[in-house]
Amino acid sequence: MKKSITLLEILFVLLILSIIYTVSIPKKIDSKLNQATDYLLIYLNYTRYLAFIDNKYDPNDDLWFRKMYRLRFEKCTSTIGGLYFIVFSDENKSGQAKKTDSIKDPLTSRHLYSRYTCDPKSDESKYVLLTKEFGVTKVNISCNSTSSLGQILYANDGKIYSKVGTNANDIGKFEIQNQCFIEIFDKDGNKSTIIIEPKTGYAYKHK
Repeated sequence: MKKSITLLEILFVLLILSIIYTVSIPKKIDSKLNQATDYLLIYLNYTRYLAFIDNKYDPNDDLWFRKMYRLRFEKCTSTIGGLYFIVFSDENKSGQAKKTDSIKDPLTSRHLYSRYTCDPKSDESKYVLLTKEFGVTKVNISCNSTSSLGQILYANDGKIYSKVGTNANDIGKFEIQNQCFIEIFDKDGNKSTIIIEPKTGYAYKHK
């Protein structure tokens, strides 16, 4: 029987409190863009927290790093248009996200997951739908080294990565060494920026 709480558990409680505060306070005129930023911050830092408490390192698996927790941006189908994101750990190391590998939203207990149709099922969080829910029309990621919109992967030591490789010695190739800027835009050209720190993975809003 556990008799005391850990520092990480305290941090998790503080995270939940900050979530409640963030989603309940009034917003400015560009509230939708602010809300999208706030939700992204919640999920980025929640993904970071999960990486701290669930170390994917396995000395018997040369490709263990492919299982790291990540937040990845995606495009809806061209007939629908729009953007969304998913949060998952690629347990099969296939590169293909499955709902069973996705993380549940701490706000709603629904999966932080969607399909290219961007039509959420009853067990999928609507907050991943950046365009449909918040009117976000574009996302730029300064540290993106992929051919897609981009992603942020978290290791349990605080380091962050832009992608994973396919070989055992690829783990250090894609470490993000400088501040990473995630810029989100609405249809009117308004912009909001999130900064993610290297070495710690901490994310916060640019003022």
